Amino acid sequence: MDQENSGPAGEASLADEDYLVDFESDDGWLHLTLQEGTRAEAQAIAADLAAQFNPLKLGGSRAALQEELANRALTAFESGPVLAMAAYAEGGILLADLAVFAYGEDDVRRPSPQEYLPQLLKWPYAQIKGEPQVTEKHLPLGPALRVQAVLVEKRRFGWGKKLSESLQYGVWPDGREEILVVEARWLNFERTDELTDLVDRLMPTMRIVPAPAQPGTDAADRSPHES
Repeated sequence: MDQENSGPAGEASLADEDYLVDFESDDGWLHLTLQEGTRAEAQAIAADLAAQFNPLKLGGSRAALQEELANRALTAFESGPVLAMAAYAEGGILLADLAVFAYGEDDVRRPSPQEYLPQLLKWPYAQIKGEPQVTEKHLPLGPALRVQAVLVEKRRFGWGKKLSESLQYGVWPDGREEILVVEARWLNFERTDELTDLVDRLMPTMRIVPAPAQPGTDAADRSPHES
């Protein structure tokens, strides 16, 4: 299925860009979504985010954190998410990455959750270790599948392997044609309970909202979906 293009920072555009994906409550998450994918844009976003940290509690310099955030935003942009976020500890240590992808094709029937489940159990960069935990959920936005798994990822150049944990939500928004796939990943297994709770509390607040009208757009020229 084709992936939708990324939208404004902190939000995600879908289909004809009349709608945005957003979270009503995103405490603990930093928005890293880029529009253009330029280093200048990434550095500007990273500077604003790094300024939110107390320098007295950072494990390193604010400049180093800013550079890390900029690089993380650029790396996320390359994978084409409609929304990219990251959770950081107070000391500026990364806890988890989170990305939202939108999949859909015009005039193609959207697969049901059970039909699409095999796609949710495939990771292009890793293999599943053990049995994944699959749970059916019903979010305010629509039905969903929750998939949690431990992944084994080969390190670059074949030197050893890396374990990570992935928590995915495949979401079928009511009345729409897209499937939204949300994936959070982390390496620190000691904080798994904390991070799964952070994601699980975020997901019920997921919303699709009308995109704001662009400056200079008359009401008469708007799509009927915009209000």
